[in-house]
Amino acid sequence: MEIVTSVGSDDIGIIVTDGVNVAIVTDSAVDSWLRFRGLVAQWKAHCGAMSSVSESVLFPAYQNIIGMGETAVPFLLRQLADEGDDPDQWFWALKAITGADPVNEDDLGNNLLMARSWFEWGISMGYAW
Repeated sequence: MEIVTSVGSDDIGIIVTDGVNVAIVTDSAVDSWLRFRGLVAQWKAHCGAMSSVSESVLFPAYQNIIGMGETAVPFLLRQLADEGDDPDQWFWALKAITGADPVNEDDLGNNLLMARSWFEWGISMGYAW
């Protein structure tokens, strides 16, 4: 059995091979991140141009992100941060998972201000992303 201690340039896991079979062993945080990224890609591919928020959040990939529970919260905050000036509709998922609603009523509909409220909430709750 050969063990290689990195996968590509990201060092996200360990490759284990017996000369015939190959397995990539990752920790659960990496597995969760990879699952989240895959679900985001599915959701964006299907719902990217969809104008109805209520319809897009019912898409199975979005619901599966919600189903990831607390594990998804820092990933969702990172996703919002990465989207910069054009944050997507991750607020519904954050609220469904956490039960929190840090967005001021006056900010509803302004995705930048809504994202800022969630960032402040995340920091106050000790999340790192």
